[in-house]
Amino acid sequence: MSLWLDLLGTTKSFLRIGLSGIRLKNNAGNLDVRNAGDTADAALTASKVNVSGDAIDLNSDATAAGADWKYTLQRPATGMTASVALTLPPTDGSPDQVLKTDGSGLLSWADAAVTASNIKVDSTPLAFDSNTTVPMFNAADGTVVDSVMVIVDQAFDGTPSISVGTSGSASKYLGSGDVDLTAAAKTQFVNHPGEPAITSGGEALEIAYTANGATQGAARVQVHYATPS
Repeated sequence: MSLWLDLLGTTKSFLRIGLSGIRLKNNAGNLDVRNAGDTADAALTASKVNVSGDAIDLNSDATAAGADWKYTLQRPATGMTASVALTLPPTDGSPDQVLKTDGSGLLSWADAAVTASNIKVDSTPLAFDSNTTVPMFNAADGTVVDSVMVIVDQAFDGTPSISVGTSGSASKYLGSGDVDLTAAAKTQFVNHPGEPAITSGGEALEIAYTANGATQGAARVQVHYATPS
């Protein structure tokens, strides 16, 4: 027989559905969906879930240790002027692809833009009391040094000199005769070395500096480089 009850509630802390089914449990004002024995959370299936709050917690019972941490998805607190609906791509995409949007919420996978051939700049400060060797950066195989610029920020005194290159070729990209560090502030010295692409494991670029009595002065040494396609 079937029995319908006009049930307004229960004085117990949980309500079982079926002899071996799930239990709906009150947990400090929060509704837990648990298995029959109350030993683990149970699955919840619905055609649509409406969340009135601003966030969804994944792994909400995390121990907050090791690799077990909570992951929260949430909407921006400010800036929204209309509802937003995002439609995920139908596939996993390919390695190194990124998500892009059509501007209407339809997401798809796209190849990331290649920036290796763009000109990049490494800037290294140089002071009158710098070491005789000042490390710059490691240039990978395929890198081409387009130019080296020395910008005097404060004129040096004495007769200092610098060159830019590697430990085995100190003036490969800039020779000591190409720069006058005693020039006025904001003076720039630019050299285009014309060297071929770096090979054989890359290079560690460095500044070779000789103070020669300098007691003041500051400069920046900028290397403009890229990895052409």
